[in-house]
Amino acid sequence: MTAGREADRTAVEAANTAFYTALEEGDFDGLEDLWLDDGGTGVSCVHPGWPVLTGRAEVLRSYALIMAHTDYIQFFLTDVRTSLAGDTALVTCTENILSGGPAEDGAELGPLVGQLVVATNAFRRTPEGWRIWSHHASPVIAEPGDDGPSATPSDDAGGAV
Repeated sequence: MTAGREADRTAVEAANTAFYTALEEGDFDGLEDLWLDDGGTGVSCVHPGWPVLTGRAEVLRSYALIMAHTDYIQFFLTDVRTSLAGDTALVTCTENILSGGPAEDGAELGPLVGQLVVATNAFRRTPEGWRIWSHHASPVIAEPGDDGPSATPSDDAGGAV
């Protein structure tokens, strides 16, 4: 791998880490700076269980809402893979999320909940550095050790679904 390509990979991975750090720290300004804002390229985001959000304002509003309603969140990223193609990069990873909601009955923190999510973060190179173009996260619903979705037999014995 060339030195320039290795530098790009390092910069993309740093931007990806900064994205999750901003979420953990509730740093909306830092998160806002990481999203692409070139005046022409539309950004998009899919949070687990949400419809597609398009446009920078709508995407950033969703993060403001998440930050306002999440007292604690921590991401443990695994299976991180980075792919580069010119001025575009993809980072795929598994987000092992630990989060807590509002505290109850004088407790310091509400109950903690774990969630496993797979994510794809698309980045574009800009004069300011690598910026997030799209974030797509989907919950993992398979049990650990499952090889994938199981096939279900068709009600029609003679044909495929």
